[in-house]
Amino acid sequence: MNQSVSAKQLRPLVQGLCKKGKYQDASRIVMGFMEKGYVDYDAADLCARLAREGNNIPLAKTLAELAVKMAPKNWRSWQLSYQAHHADAHWAQALKSLNKIAKLSPSINAEHYLAKAEALERLFRPDEALACLAELDALAEKSAETRMWLLKVNILSQQKRYENVIAVLPPWLETASQDRYVASIWKVLARALDKKGRYEEAFSALTKGNGLQTRLEGIETSTNAVRRRIEVFKSLFTPGWLSTWQPVAPASRTPVFLLGFPRSGTTLLEQMLDAHESIQAMEEPPTVSTVMRQAITWMQAKASMSSQAPRGAGWKQQWMDVFNFMGELGDEQIAMLRETYFRVARQEVNFQENTVLVDKMPLNTVDIGIILRLFPDAKFVVALRHPCDCVLSGFMQTFEMNEGMANFLDLESGASFYKHVMKLLWQYQEVFQLDDRMHYVRYEDLLDDFEGETSKILHFMGLEWSESISRYDEHAKARGTLATPSYQGVTQKIYSTSRERWRHYGKWMEPVLPHFREAAERYGYDLSV
Repeated sequence: MNQSVSAKQLRPLVQGLCKKGKYQDASRIVMGFMEKGYVDYDAADLCARLAREGNNIPLAKTLAELAVKMAPKNWRSWQLSYQAHHADAHWAQALKSLNKIAKLSPSINAEHYLAKAEALERLFRPDEALACLAELDALAEKSAETRMWLLKVNILSQQKRYENVIAVLPPWLETASQDRYVASIWKVLARALDKKGRYEEAFSALTKGNGLQTRLEGIETSTNAVRRRIEVFKSLFTPGWLSTWQPVAPASRTPVFLLGFPRSGTTLLEQMLDAHESIQAMEEPPTVSTVMRQAITWMQAKASMSSQAPRGAGWKQQWMDVFNFMGELGDEQIAMLRETYFRVARQEVNFQENTVLVDKMPLNTVDIGIILRLFPDAKFVVALRHPCDCVLSGFMQTFEMNEGMANFLDLESGASFYKHVMKLLWQYQEVFQLDDRMHYVRYEDLLDDFEGETSKILHFMGLEWSESISRYDEHAKARGTLATPSYQGVTQKIYSTSRERWRHYGKWMEPVLPHFREAAERYGYDLSV
């Protein structure tokens, strides 16, 4: 297509394709021009933004890497690089890109100082981050105020200066503009109040922050894509359906998948495991999501050709008609999906021989079915934590909003989401007969017997205990790639202050306890208030 498109026609063509949702086709055209020495930054920016919004981080990285290769002295190439690394939480590389921008750009605006302060904070360099924000103060840009405050109070929290957070925020919040940064600031205040034992005030601040975010985001859980996928998979995954699947050969290399429910301790486990010299762990990589996107495209094409769905069928029937073709993924399609998986994985880690690859993503729990289609002999480490603490922690955290995290903006939604995710997990375990390939670890047991519980996980993975695991906190700080809200906690020695935290909020948790009864019985958790 590039041969018949001129440079003048490139941008309108890309805009047209992107409007139709074909940003991947548009990206290929943009990269074709880049390889010939012509970089249209507006077109590249559009494609990269849509890739990031679609969680297609590998594509955003590829666009950025090619721009930097072809035009390393243009600051906009490094801006693409920064945005890709920021989306993937590679903070050291993001900071490097920002420093390049500062050298090459004719002017530096407030956004640059905010971005640099965020990267420095994530790299645990708080004094440098605060100095960056001080430079920003001199610009007096009102549009940067709320984000600057969020960074400032996050840094104060990182330094455990909770009294300072509590002192400065309430008067400022009275007149602050209502945006997503302010919604997050309410949660920072709530966590500081929680640390000081002021639970009534903490819950009030949480309610305000989550309420504001709900209004700003326009969240509607009834059309939530993750919940819909759970509902479809619960209907599809039966022994009868699995018996119709085409058999596929095992992969030459199979990762271990670390999953569970969000806020159950997966980040702590991933950091511990990655400290082992024989393990390479990936922290929330877009591996399975990228594979799922590619598989859905193939399955949609098959469903379209078969025309099984009756005219006017509802969303569930339409989705089932598409996912029903998962069993028809043959050796050719599986080989392509595995290639995609490892291509994305290589952007996360530099593969080494004779190591165990660990893929950590809590809500991959929902997609165990597609994982086992690719890797029929896969093993799973499942993180558990008291369901009340999981859901309360989600309610207290600041997330990048997506279809999964949208369920944590109120306690009822979070609790029902927990119930549905866990029921699907148990269904997968039964229909795939995974008892010998699932190792459960309770967060509370890890606190009580760190070495013993970690040794059990390593034995499950075919490895021996290593003293390097006991220094996981130092290892986590050195990695500089923490993406999750747990990034401050897992760079400290293991602590138990968040254990049974939910009991401080028992009167608000009590109405949602019925959602947790089955899990509590299975895993030995006490729900008495």
